[in-house]
Amino acid sequence: MAKPTISDVDALWGPATPQFAFQIADRIATLVGDLAPDDPVRVHADARLAGLHDLGLGTTKGDSTSH
Repeated sequence: MAKPTISDVDALWGPATPQFAFQIADRIATLVGDLAPDDPVRVHADARLAGLHDLGLGTTKGDSTSH
């Protein structure tokens, strides 16, 4: 397999929704799993993974404490 690129990471990340954020994060983590921690693609992917984590914790149900 060819070395993953930033474009590859962004292609997976682009359609992310809260419902699928963790599945997409798994795919990105697998894609860059063999790269060194300081590889620019890995660094970019790690930033995208953090965003997916936050997105995955989001909800469309609103604040449950306001009832």
